[in-house]
Amino acid sequence: MCWAVTRLASVTLALTIASVTSASDGFSGRAVSQDKDWQMVDAWLNNVLESATVKVKPQKVAPIDDEQVLKVFPSGRFYDISFATWPVAPRLPKALSYEMLARVTDGESVEPIRDAASLMAFLTKELADIRNEGAAAAAALASLRLAQAIATAGSYAFDKPEVSAVREGSDLIATARAAVQEPARGDVEIRLEFGSDGRIKPDGIKIDDRSRRGPPGGR
Repeated sequence: MCWAVTRLASVTLALTIASVTSASDGFSGRAVSQDKDWQMVDAWLNNVLESATVKVKPQKVAPIDDEQVLKVFPSGRFYDISFATWPVAPRLPKALSYEMLARVTDGESVEPIRDAASLMAFLTKELADIRNEGAAAAAALASLRLAQAIATAGSYAFDKPEVSAVREGSDLIATARAAVQEPARGDVEIRLEFGSDGRIKPDGIKIDDRSRRGPPGGR
């Protein structure tokens, strides 16, 4: 009986260690992937900034870990990049802008998204099979988070977004809006219109950036 209990305890301990080790390996794998993505963005930025006429460093390079973004765009990882514009806005290489995104696709390439036009092109390509109000609302929320990163006040925090999704005939229309927090002002809004095929209709994206930065030194 004693031997049986000891053997059972040993088996339980071994299974526990195996479970913890497996979980640890999983977390480690994600960390390694994120580190690789960060290194790719850092190397890409350094390479692009070599052509700058004056020495420039980004004010912020941060991964976007928003739940909706990860859910709607699972195959890539986004980085929010900002450059300081005060006291003097530096002249940046053409591939960059003061508030922008970089997307690492499958750990293989870096795709810059530097303005509303490039974000709309990205969303038109990536958003597909949106066939109900829930999926449309999730797409709008994720797209709004990306739109905030390229907004004029993209380096500031935003309030909790407002979102709606309605069906009009065979089309789905989703909107999301968030106000920027003080000392900045204004808001950012995105509108997506999906056709019966689940894709964004031609000219079916509108991004309104009504945000403004706060006064210098007021952050």
